[in-house]
Amino acid sequence: MKNTIKIKSLVLAAFIVFACSDDILDQQNNNATSTANFGTSVEQVKSAINGAFHPVTGTFFWGRIVHTGALLRSDEFNVFPFGSNTAMSTFLGNPGDRWATEPWQELYKSIARCNNIITNVTEEGIPDTNTRESLVGQAYFLRAFDYWYLVNLYGNVPLITGLPDLDNLLVQQANADAVWAQIIADLEMAENMLPDSWSGEDLGRPTSGAATALKGKSYLYMKQYSNAITALNSLVGRYSLLPAAQYGENFSTTNENNSESVFELQFLGQESFVWGTDIPGSGTMGNFHIDYAPPTKSPDKSHVVNPWLKDLFEANGDVIRRNETLAYDYVGATGYGGIDFSTDMAGDIDVANDAGVEPIFSKKYSGMDLGTRAEVDFLGTNVGNNWRVIRYSDVLLMLAEALNEDNRTSEAIQFIDMVRDRAALSLIANTNPSISQADMRQAIIEERAMELAGEGHRFFDLVRWDLADDYMGATSLHGDHPKSLSGGVYQAGKHELVWIPNSEIDANPNLNQNPGYNQ
Repeated sequence: MKNTIKIKSLVLAAFIVFACSDDILDQQNNNATSTANFGTSVEQVKSAINGAFHPVTGTFFWGRIVHTGALLRSDEFNVFPFGSNTAMSTFLGNPGDRWATEPWQELYKSIARCNNIITNVTEEGIPDTNTRESLVGQAYFLRAFDYWYLVNLYGNVPLITGLPDLDNLLVQQANADAVWAQIIADLEMAENMLPDSWSGEDLGRPTSGAATALKGKSYLYMKQYSNAITALNSLVGRYSLLPAAQYGENFSTTNENNSESVFELQFLGQESFVWGTDIPGSGTMGNFHIDYAPPTKSPDKSHVVNPWLKDLFEANGDVIRRNETLAYDYVGATGYGGIDFSTDMAGDIDVANDAGVEPIFSKKYSGMDLGTRAEVDFLGTNVGNNWRVIRYSDVLLMLAEALNEDNRTSEAIQFIDMVRDRAALSLIANTNPSISQADMRQAIIEERAMELAGEGHRFFDLVRWDLADDYMGATSLHGDHPKSLSGGVYQAGKHELVWIPNSEIDANPNLNQNPGYNQ
């Protein structure tokens, strides 16, 4: 799929008129794609699906911008100020800043393309049921994925599930409950339509299991624990954790789309980077490594990792995951290309020390595994590193959480222990078999922090657990404030969501700004 999404893009044709004859001007091009004949060719629909993924994996969403703005908001990252680039991730942004605009626009662009596929691909156009459903099911999954991020980033958003209505362009915002209901409905359609697996050039496309996992995650966020348990439990045994020695392969270009990967976004390494949207061939350009590289390697100066995460790994004796997640001065630590940490990261260590923070840096998705500093370039190029959006370990921890919140704590133990066992940690079944619900809740919070650090889950977790203010507010339970480099402070009642872009409100007076952003 990494190659096919790049190659098969929808392109608008330009027509050159060579004569003014009425006969020529009245000619109909029967080979062109139009509303009338869209959905009558499998290859055509595959290209349309790739076109629907394009805004999601392009630069202005997962390829870069959502990391720079939204995902770096968590308490894992102490972000160095870098002008407007870091305004959102440090809680200093406002509706005039760009970092909420592009994700909004790209997600709705993807939704519009999904709506076209869902509406126009019919039995008449593609008679074979399995083929048709494997195509349309991807559109249902992707539309749910798009709305999942819209509702978690922006809250109440326009809910559009059909083709554009020229008489109703100024749409109203739907409340979050309605958006969640649509997400569930779309994922149930995707579950029933998509295959259990793909092969060949289609490897990496969304599967029935991916739809089930996102549905279970959605139910967990909605606090519908019984429904979450049903969905997530159905995935147990359908995937497997990589061995401990291969844990780092979950974040590298090695062994992509592996047995632990439930859903990952596909990216290609290319030596010429194009900054733009809907440019043919640019839809798989991931440049997010800029946001996870250490300060002297990142053009945007990046961040340091806050010491609470290092302390958590060390308190648990978690060497396996720490070594693939963080780079600091532990025994055997390395930087780019396997070079000794203190040698390769000397400049970064100086930057951190000069700023008065501990020199702790991200390894996941930083490109350290791809070569030496000289070999790994982030300017004018990009690296082909798939992003694992949902891993099986995440499924197991979400299942444990749902069981615990459903007052089935003893049943939750086996699933958190499956994750701990891979990390060579003591098992709760052996050390605390009668663990209380409250203690299990804390154990899951800590386990998610260690297992999923730097993968884009932490901020959303803190918000849904109602802990964001405790850890990132004016007074942080961490002690040192996790955004001390910028001075930004999380405000409850405001920063759970990002702002609705001013440009969208100007264009549509029916849109209301999120709380706290009108001042």
